[in-house]
Amino acid sequence: MNVQIAPMTPALTALVAGVASRVPLGEDAAPGAFTHDGLAPGRAMYRNQNERLGIDFAVERVPFPHLCAMDPRIVRIAPARNNERHRHAHESIFVVLAGRGEVLVGERWSVVKAGDIAFVPRWIFHQTRNTSEDEELVVLAITDFGLTSACLGDYDRRTRLAANGDDAVQGSP
Repeated sequence: MNVQIAPMTPALTALVAGVASRVPLGEDAAPGAFTHDGLAPGRAMYRNQNERLGIDFAVERVPFPHLCAMDPRIVRIAPARNNERHRHAHESIFVVLAGRGEVLVGERWSVVKAGDIAFVPRWIFHQTRNTSEDEELVVLAITDFGLTSACLGDYDRRTRLAANGDDAVQGSP
């Protein structure tokens, strides 16, 4: 499996910075309406901490009420920590908004920093770790979870370590 990491062009960097600095207004907002709020943390939809495995991260859904197939999320990984090694049926594009780290896709680790983009195919084990000792790693993860879960049901429960999922990796990272 080839890991795909792409640096962002100046135009795309400006676009992502503009999107990352806005938070959707909420349920009553028109599609695409934003308010400025920087990268301020929102309400976590999923959080996992496991000291033994170095896991400390939170996932926030970007609440666009009119999305059907896409499921954008902000992933925040604490300094010198990682998320769990896992796999799932949806594919993902990671846009690193802040910080630096490494992304494992299959068996290969790749260095990433703010402005880089990584792709994770369906059902491939992957993990992200923050290599900074003092800065949070912030990633915009764009997935097709909405479409995939509409077809497969709530498959994500069996893939997550915090839910004692059968498909989650229980050992050390």
